[in-house]
Amino acid sequence: MRVICITQARMGSSRLPGKVLAPINGRPMLEYHIGRVKQSTLVDIHIIATTTESTDQPIVDYCEANQQLYFCGDEHDVLDRFYHAALMAQATDEDIIIRLTGDCPLICPSLIDEAVKQHRQGDISQYTHISLAYFPRGFDVEVFNMASLSNAYKEATTQPQREHVTLYLYSKPDAHIVSIETGQLIWGQFRLCVDEQDDLHLVEQLFEHLGNDWLEASPEKICTLLLNNPQLTKINAHVAQRTAH
Repeated sequence: MRVICITQARMGSSRLPGKVLAPINGRPMLEYHIGRVKQSTLVDIHIIATTTESTDQPIVDYCEANQQLYFCGDEHDVLDRFYHAALMAQATDEDIIIRLTGDCPLICPSLIDEAVKQHRQGDISQYTHISLAYFPRGFDVEVFNMASLSNAYKEATTQPQREHVTLYLYSKPDAHIVSIETGQLIWGQFRLCVDEQDDLHLVEQLFEHLGNDWLEASPEKICTLLLNNPQLTKINAHVAQRTAH
């Protein structure tokens, strides 16, 4: 049983075009994301799933220049793109699939590993995720097996289900959902994904505060930094999260 991590990334954000390669202290945002995923002890393969559109060629160029595995697929049918990225890795039904997004430069390897461990201990058909009531948005991790992904690929028919990879998995009537709630409720107020310019400004400030410790900074360290510096959280407090519906 392998653990295959797939990160969705594209340049065509409507609110912040080119965000996944936006520079943060001289490095592209995707580099921070990839670097922190590499700190996971359980991930066997990490693939960047981008699109065949010419606008996403810079992501391909970055991956090729940095020996990073990638897959190019459909821009709008993200479930199709994600599924075929897993097939490229020769995923079998029992393999564990992790879904991440490239606009989370502070993704936490310890939470990735915790989600995988929880998934292994449960039912093979379950959907395991980091609860965003107890952790900041931007620490998002979703885990399921390849059999579940294959079923979603075959059965999901609506536009939201095809655009949002896991919507079918966690919204079907018989969904078995396991939420990881080991954080703190106060952490759930923070927003560390990047959708708008102020989100980017916040993570820039965080990386400056973290300095050389950015690669291995734990969820506790990052959230404590935010709690101790409330002026930082005000930077993007107004940004609203779009939903799958």
